[in-house]
Amino acid sequence: SVSTSGTQFVPEQYAYCPVQMLPLSNNWSALAAEVQTLNPNGNTNQTIGFAHGWMSLVGGGPYPTPPVMASGYTYYQVVILLSDGLNTEDRWSTAQSYVDGRENLACTNAKATGVIVYTIQVNTSNDPTATALQNCATSSAYFFEVTSSGAINSIFQQIGTQLSKLRVSS
Repeated sequence: SVSTSGTQFVPEQYAYCPVQMLPLSNNWSALAAEVQTLNPNGNTNQTIGFAHGWMSLVGGGPYPTPPVMASGYTYYQVVILLSDGLNTEDRWSTAQSYVDGRENLACTNAKATGVIVYTIQVNTSNDPTATALQNCATSSAYFFEVTSSGAINSIFQQIGTQLSKLRVSS
C-alpha cells in the first residue's frame, strides 16, 4: 500500500546481508564498528543501498524523521553511493537493464528533491564502467572510478574537500 510506509519496505533478509541499518548519527565509533562488520559477497543491487541512503536523509520507511535543520545555516543533503560492481540482481530480476532502470528512477527522484549524489565505482575486476553509477551522479564531476580499493580514501578526501568549500552568495 502506497499510503502505508511499512509495506513499502518488505523485509527479505539474505544471509549475505546480515547487518542491520543504522539511522543518521554522529556516533562515529558505532558507525565504524558497523562498517567493520560488512563483508562483500553475493550479487550487486546498488538501488537498494541508494534508496536506504536517501531515506536516511529524509525519513520514512524504516527510518525516523531526521532532526530539524537549524536556521541560519546552509545544508546540503548528500548521498555517496560506492559500489564494487555492476548491478546483477534485485528481488525481481537478474537482468542488469531492469535493475539499472530502477536505480535510474530512484536517483532521478532523489536529485529532483535537491539531493546531491556522488557515485564511486571500485572497479577491481576490469568490468565496464557502470553507466548506472555515471547517470546517478549529480553530474559527471560527481562520478569517480578507481581500480584499487586503496584509492577509495583519496576519493572520499576529494569529496570532503568539495563539500567543505565555503560558498558565499549575494
